[in-house]
Amino acid sequence: MLMKRILTVLTALLFAIIFFVQVLASEELSSEIISLSYKGSNKYMSWDLQIPQVQGLDSARVERSINRHLLKTVKHLKKEVLAEAIKAYRESKKAEYPFRPFEVHVDYKVHALNQKLLSLTMDLYKFTGGAHGFTVRKPFNYDLKSGKELGYKDIFKDCPNYSQVIIHHITDKIIKNPDAYFDDALDKVRQMTDEQPFYITDKGIVVIFGLYEIAPYASGIQEFFVPFSAFKCS
Repeated sequence: MLMKRILTVLTALLFAIIFFVQVLASEELSSEIISLSYKGSNKYMSWDLQIPQVQGLDSARVERSINRHLLKTVKHLKKEVLAEAIKAYRESKKAEYPFRPFEVHVDYKVHALNQKLLSLTMDLYKFTGGAHGFTVRKPFNYDLKSGKELGYKDIFKDCPNYSQVIIHHITDKIIKNPDAYFDDALDKVRQMTDEQPFYITDKGIVVIFGLYEIAPYASGIQEFFVPFSAFKCS
């Protein structure tokens, strides 16, 4: 009789443990980022495209919306450069000078991914002749519940002075190393608006200034990390 009771208790305990583990598993992040890879070339251009796609979201509608947006961004770039390449090719044949095929490269980096948020950047590189190519670092910040792209006001809705905090943080870094930037870099930063690109990490945001925007090409794309702790809002 005692043994039967012990077995009953152990069985109940086992079922409780299994249930607890299943609950924990259901709360774990199931979403992930996969890559769509496209490589190819023709007489006008070559391309190497790594396109991020999210999968495993609770909402299939949101998942499709985000993936279409990411894919559309890359397709638009490829189409744009192809049109430029065809035009340049025809002009080179007409003028009888050598034509160097154009290039498009796309890569990406994920900065934050959890149940509520996806933040990533895509580096969109194109070579269209000249001394060197040009890269645009484009961020994508999504609310994974609604599919909405997030802006500064969404992130800092309880902090009305967020703009001043960001500008102060960036100008302070430029002042400490002025030789790395253009003479008018501080003025441009002080005039920045909510259109300035940024991405999100677990510890803060990173504001992006593109090539030639506030520094020489050789200095590369400029990024400024602003920790969430800097936003002391009431």
